[in-house]
Amino acid sequence: MMRQHKQKGASRVWGASRGQSMLEFALFLPVLLILLAGLIEIGAYANVYMLYLDASREGARFGSNVDPELTVQHPFDYRTGNPPFPDVTTMTPAELRAVCNNGETTNFYYEVACLAFQNIPLGSLDPSRGDDVVVSVIGVQNGAIVHRWPLPSHRNPTDHAYHFRGADGDHYCWSLYGVRESDLANSDLAGQLRSGAPDTGFVIVEIYHSQDHFTGLFTIGEFIPNPIPFRAYSVFPVSAAEPD
Repeated sequence: MMRQHKQKGASRVWGASRGQSMLEFALFLPVLLILLAGLIEIGAYANVYMLYLDASREGARFGSNVDPELTVQHPFDYRTGNPPFPDVTTMTPAELRAVCNNGETTNFYYEVACLAFQNIPLGSLDPSRGDDVVVSVIGVQNGAIVHRWPLPSHRNPTDHAYHFRGADGDHYCWSLYGVRESDLANSDLAGQLRSGAPDTGFVIVEIYHSQDHFTGLFTIGEFIPNPIPFRAYSVFPVSAAEPD
């Protein structure tokens, strides 16, 4: 009888322990799932950001070998029968991609923007949500910025004015969709320059994008908005913009 009593007592203890473990797991499971979803969200966001950063780098790298002032008034589309400066804001992503691929432009700003545009997923840029590609060129002499392009006077009279942004010389830039200006003002860049460095020029490519949540579980007002806006940018030297 004593042995049977001990066996029953042990069974009750084991059953209570098992029940406690299941309760703890049930309580911890939502936390575990939230952590897992958070890791997936962060990983997806980081992957998208790196993709846009690479696209800005491709555009800036190409621009480092082109003269930004010599070609600024060249047409976007050289093909016979097509408008030389089609309105980008009325084009579908596929139409814009086609002109980038086949328009044979030599215009510095269109070429750089097209290189960036071609390296991101088709249709992922949405100007209605503030997405844009912004290109700026600065000339540096004795550690100070002496010019910033494109100037408003650089615009071809038949080109669309919305591409040429910036209310003053501190923010002059070229915008693909005309919805953004550069966040890198001359006053911001001046602190990064060295007075003893050789005179040179730089091309700056900024891509603005609003990325939707992958899981949609973490929207917290303005603290964690959905979509999440970000800006990826690259800076490359361009000798053709070096001050005389």
